[in-house]
Amino acid sequence: MRRFLVGLLVAPLAAVGFGSVSASATAASCTPTGFFKDGIDMTAAQIGGDVTGTLNAAGCNVGVYYDNTTSGNVTGADISGANYYGVLVNGDAGAVSVNVTNSSVHDIGETPFNGTQHGNAIYFRAFGGAATGTISGNTVARYQKNGITVNGNVSATIADNTVIGQGPVNYIAQNGIEVGSGANATVTRNTVSGNAYTGSNGASSGGILVFGGPCYGVPYTVNAKITKNTLTGNDVGVFMFNAAADCSSAPAIQTNNAVKKNSISNDAITNTTGQNPTCGYQAGISDVGTNDLIVNNEISGAGYTPVSGDCAGTPAAFVRSIDLVGSARGLNSDK
Repeated sequence: MRRFLVGLLVAPLAAVGFGSVSASATAASCTPTGFFKDGIDMTAAQIGGDVTGTLNAAGCNVGVYYDNTTSGNVTGADISGANYYGVLVNGDAGAVSVNVTNSSVHDIGETPFNGTQHGNAIYFRAFGGAATGTISGNTVARYQKNGITVNGNVSATIADNTVIGQGPVNYIAQNGIEVGSGANATVTRNTVSGNAYTGSNGASSGGILVFGGPCYGVPYTVNAKITKNTLTGNDVGVFMFNAAADCSSAPAIQTNNAVKKNSISNDAITNTTGQNPTCGYQAGISDVGTNDLIVNNEISGAGYTPVSGDCAGTPAAFVRSIDLVGSARGLNSDK
């Protein structure tokens, strides 16, 4: 069965290096970054430098922006108010390394939230250069699209974060943590909740989403390690979708992603129209991949209990504890 994802942040965008670094700019001073999205030169409340304390980015597209011309880290900060990104680390034009730790990033998106595919709290990207960093100990909440995202030639440790989605909403399919387009990431001991979609257009939300492949015109995402996370109330707890060009077949190469020792639960079926106009899709773990390791996960709740006569009756939904396309090994957990 095909699973469709919409609004994934995969398209590489041209970036122009920005040489100056502002001091602790406020929302009243939104500075162009040279990074374009949706035809807009993204403005930021702060460019480069260390960020601690409160940064109110209301009126800006970005809270704090980093690229290969800047340096700094986000530590013990409270960042809010930007409509596109809370923290944006852009490795498109060259190498950049930033750590985001022990911070709160929240209220990132439009006012009020809507279905436009932006509003990403912490976003690392690299299409042409490279980005590295540790994202740990943060609380991420009230984001429009994604909580934590790493896409492209990014190497990241994502650990011990609390990521809180909006709960069931009908205007956007959120994701808690997204690893895509060839990123290299370990995702460990995070608590991710409330990423659930009730609208149409063939979409389901993921607590942790791993994606790549010719289906999206990007590299496969391989060797991701997803361990010891607590995932609650997400349409799909761990959503791995490395798809061939037909957007349904597993790849010929080995993706070797590992999903181990996670606690995954959902008490309700709320995605009843996401798969097609009459049927939704929920699963504890969903995997399109080859030679992925799925072992010792605890999956529970009515939201992941297979429905008799899937996509028929009330509620209309395709529901699985574990759903596979391709080959997985070590599959021994369905509790």
